[in-house]
Amino acid sequence: MGRGAASIQERSAEGGSAPGRTAVLAVGDRPDERLLGNTLPEALQAVRLLVSCGDLPADYLDALAGRFRVPLLYVRGNHDGRVESPSLPGENIHGRVVTAGGLRILGFEGSNWYNGEGVQYTERQMWWRVQAARPAVWRFRGVDLVVTHAPPYGIHDAPDVCHTGFKAFRAALQTLRPLYFVHGHTHLDYSPQASRVTQVGRTQVVNAFRSVLLTVDLPVRKAS
Repeated sequence: MGRGAASIQERSAEGGSAPGRTAVLAVGDRPDERLLGNTLPEALQAVRLLVSCGDLPADYLDALAGRFRVPLLYVRGNHDGRVESPSLPGENIHGRVVTAGGLRILGFEGSNWYNGEGVQYTERQMWWRVQAARPAVWRFRGVDLVVTHAPPYGIHDAPDVCHTGFKAFRAALQTLRPLYFVHGHTHLDYSPQASRVTQVGRTQVVNAFRSVLLTVDLPVRKAS
């Protein structure tokens, strides 16, 4: 697993008393060849959901889907639109709320605008996309997991324009209060001292660079 993965495997986001757990494997930005090795570690045998935070080759995602044989959800990274490539396998969740593995999941693609190439958004454009997702969030009575390519502003981001996080995500983090906010885009090997996980209120903000395994306590839903 990627750096910091072991510590996350031992942690569960707080969601009140929970009747069960689900294992989510999040990947992003650079393939982790260990996930396709001859022997699958015992911890990974419990994976029930794959999520990609973007900028990964289609053939790698296809191989992961074939290896784990569980649902694959993804958002595109800023580099995903730069080359003519096959359609990515799995389900694109950009701007949508879906349910998988007992979790309500919301996704947003792309990075902050810096040169107009690939999948990029201005802060205002992303703000509108977050707002447009609010009716779906309301219908689902909230979300448990937010999957993005870029990080929230001020958390795991960098000072350069390309790697600056979205303020719209930081605001959504405060209002939606998911169990996890999982992102990619900022490579941990570029900054060895960077954090894999940051706690913000009840939410664990997680950098999915290469791969990280999340063991999520399934929240108890109130009867409607």
